[in-house]
Amino acid sequence: MSKCVSLIIVILCSVLLTVLHAGPSLEVEVEALLAFKRSVTHDPLGALADWTVANHHCNWSGIACDPYSSQVISISLLDKQLKGEISPFLGNLSSLQVLDLTLNSFSGHIPPQLGLCSQLTQLILYYNSLSGLFPPEIGNLRNLQMLDLGDNSLNGSIPDSICNCTSLLALGIIYNNLTGTIPKDIGNLVNLQMLVAYRNNLEGPIPVSIGMLGALQSLDLSENRLSGVIPPEIGNLSSLEYLQLFNNSLTGEIPSQLGRCRSLLALELYTNKFIGAIPHELGNLVQLQTLRLYGNKLNSTIPPSLFQLKSLTHLGLSENELIGTVSDEVGSLTSLQVLTLHSNKLKGEIPSSITNLTNLTYLSMSYNSLTGRLPQNLGLLYNLKNLSLEVNHLEGSIPPSIANCTHLMYISLGFNRITGKIPSGLGQLPNLTRLSVGPNRMSGEIPDDLFNCSNLRLLSIAENNFTGLLKPDIGKLYNLQEMVSQAEFHQKYQKPLSFRGSHCMTTLWKVPYLRDYLN
Repeated sequence: MSKCVSLIIVILCSVLLTVLHAGPSLEVEVEALLAFKRSVTHDPLGALADWTVANHHCNWSGIACDPYSSQVISISLLDKQLKGEISPFLGNLSSLQVLDLTLNSFSGHIPPQLGLCSQLTQLILYYNSLSGLFPPEIGNLRNLQMLDLGDNSLNGSIPDSICNCTSLLALGIIYNNLTGTIPKDIGNLVNLQMLVAYRNNLEGPIPVSIGMLGALQSLDLSENRLSGVIPPEIGNLSSLEYLQLFNNSLTGEIPSQLGRCRSLLALELYTNKFIGAIPHELGNLVQLQTLRLYGNKLNSTIPPSLFQLKSLTHLGLSENELIGTVSDEVGSLTSLQVLTLHSNKLKGEIPSSITNLTNLTYLSMSYNSLTGRLPQNLGLLYNLKNLSLEVNHLEGSIPPSIANCTHLMYISLGFNRITGKIPSGLGQLPNLTRLSVGPNRMSGEIPDDLFNCSNLRLLSIAENNFTGLLKPDIGKLYNLQEMVSQAEFHQKYQKPLSFRGSHCMTTLWKVPYLRDYLN
C-alpha cells in the first residue's frame, strides 16, 4: 500500500513540476506569436483576427500545438496575402517543427534566430518578397527535412553551413539573386532527394561531391552562370530522374557516365558550351522522355543508339554542328511530339519513315543541307502544328497530302528548290498563321481556297514564278499583317496594292528577300 502511495506522490510531483515549468514557457511562446502578429502590417483576409488573448493560442488560425504540452509545433499560413516582416521572436518557439508562409508578401530579412528552432523539420518561405542573405544559422537545424526559400530576392552566397543539415530531403532556392559557388561539401546531404536552384547567379563548377547524393531524384541548376565540366561522378546518381543544367556556361564533353543514370526521365543540357560527340551511352536511358541538347557545339553524327529511346516525346538537337544524315530509324520514335534538328550540318534526304511519327506536333529541320523531296505521305502527321524546313536544298513539289495536317499553324519552306504549285486544300487549315514558300522555283496561280485561311498573319510567296492575278478574295484574310509578294506583282501595277477586307488593310510592296521574316 505504501509503495502505491509513494508512486502516486512521485507522479503528482512530476506533473506539478511540468506545469510550473510549462507556465512561463507558454507565456514566452504566446508573446512570440503576438510579436509575429504585430510585425504583420497588412492582413486583408483577417487570417490573424483570432490571434487574441481571449482565445487559447492553440486555437488560433494556422497554429497547431502539441496536445500534451500545448507548445507550438506548427505555424502554417499559406496564401493569406500577409505583408510585413518575419518576427525574430519566432526563435523562441523551441518546439516548432513547421513554419510555412508560402505565397504571402513578407519582406525584409530571414531572421537568423530561426536557427534556434532546433526541432524544425520544414521551413517554407516560398514566394514572398524576402531579401538579404541566406542565414548561415539555418545550418544549425539538424532535423530540417524541407527548406524552400524559392521565389524571393535573396542575395549573397549559399552558406557552407547548409551542408550540416544532413536530414534534408528537399532544398529549393529558385528565383533568387544568389551568387558565389555551390558549397563543395554538398555531397554531405546524403538524404537529399531534390535540389532545385534555377534562376540565380551561381557560378563556378558543379562540385564533384554531388556524385555522393545517391538518393537524389531531381537536380535543377539551370539558368545560372555555372562553368567547368559536368563531373563524371554524376553517373553515380542511380535514382536521378530529372537533370536540368540548361542556360549555363558549362564546357567540355557530355560525360558518357550519364548513361548509367537509368532512372532519368528528362535530360536538359541545352544552351551551354559542350563540345564533342553525343555519347552513344545515352541510348541506355530507356525511360528518357525529354532529351534536349540544343544550343551547344556538338559535332558528331546522331548516334543510332538514340533511336532505342522509345519513350522520347521531346528530342532537341538543333543549333549544334552535327553532321551526317538523319537515319531512317527516326521513324521508330513513335512517342515523339517535338523534333528539332535545325541549324546543323546534316545532309541527305528526309527519311520517309518520319511520317510514322503521328504524335508529332513540331518538326524543325531547317538550316541544314538536306536534299531530295518532301515525303509524299506528309499528311499522315495529322497532329503537326509547325513544319519548318526552310534553307535546305529540297526539291520536288509540296505534296497535296499536307492538307490533311489540319492543325498546322506554321509552314516554312522558303529558300529551297521546290517546284510545282501551291497545293489546293490549304483552305482546310483553319489555324494556319504563317505560310512561307519563297524563295523557291514554284509556279502557277495562287489557289483560291488559300483565302479561306482567315487566321493567316504572314504570307510569303516572294521569289518564285507564280502567275495570274491576286483575287479580291484576299480581303478575306482580315488578320494578315505581312504579305511578301514577288516583284512581278509590283511591276504589273506600278504601285503598292491595297486590299481591304472587313477588318483589314494590307499593303503589298516589292520585297525580294525574306531573311528578315524567317527568324
